[in-house]
Amino acid sequence: MSVAMLMSGFFAGEDYYIERLRSRGVGVAHSLAVLRSRGMRGLRRLHMRSGLPGYAAWFEDWERTVDGADTIIVHGSDLSVPVAGYIHRRWPRKRLISWYWNPAGPGSDPGLVPPGTGEVWSFDRGDCRALGLSLNTTYSFRELGDFRGRGEVDFLFVGSDKGRAAVLADLARRLEADGYTYRFCVAGMSRRTRDRYPRLEPIGPIPYVEILRMTGTARAVVEIPQAGQRGSSLRPVEAVLMGRSVLSLTSDIRAERLYDPERVFIVGRDRWDGLEQFVERASAGPVQDIVDYYDFNSWIRRFDDGGVPL
Repeated sequence: MSVAMLMSGFFAGEDYYIERLRSRGVGVAHSLAVLRSRGMRGLRRLHMRSGLPGYAAWFEDWERTVDGADTIIVHGSDLSVPVAGYIHRRWPRKRLISWYWNPAGPGSDPGLVPPGTGEVWSFDRGDCRALGLSLNTTYSFRELGDFRGRGEVDFLFVGSDKGRAAVLADLARRLEADGYTYRFCVAGMSRRTRDRYPRLEPIGPIPYVEILRMTGTARAVVEIPQAGQRGSSLRPVEAVLMGRSVLSLTSDIRAERLYDPERVFIVGRDRWDGLEQFVERASAGPVQDIVDYYDFNSWIRRFDDGGVPL
């Protein structure tokens, strides 16, 4: 099948993803035109949420890309819902998939997609059960293995605060007490949070490729899902594609294909005194069947094969 992907414009790694997708022969565009002005983005948001006509003026020029594809996958957000509706009306015989790889919440609510507007899929088991969505994993690319380097730090976290600073700070304290090295790079912390948790490293925007380089030189990546999330986020997938291990703060990761007790340590479930052996094993290389499973090509095939069992 020929596939067109419409990206949301809200993912820091989209430039890398677009490059990789095009190398796989996928037609790629942004759902909405890229706007540099914050004021214009605010105006667009108000217009598209108002229900007033004329919202197609905010779309990127992707009609030829969509017209030439059999299947269109729209990376879901609240602002992409009108895009999916437009495509469904204009090309009613094409397969249309709204794909959500963030948990349901403000700005990313799969429940806003009107019934009958194609298919709605998510990576989050909880959202799929609650909203009647189809389940697939998140995805990346086997080429991430090229970022694997020498293990320079035992544990790495790169992400936004989103209420996770206190948990990260406590984990950092425990790791430091036992002699492990770590970098916990956290965006979006208030001044008060930065002062309260000095073990955390405040960061601004980091290019996605730099995050991949950092991941490739860590022995294990720390996963702390957002509140209410019931699916593996991108960081653990990036780690396993590079042959790195995962330290997770949720037992939900046991439901994921990437889970291997030799390569995934679950804080609060696994014995803390087993962490040393876990770190020693963390330099093992990628597992080929796991790389194949999370690579884009397998992810696409799962849409035809019924997805992932709930």
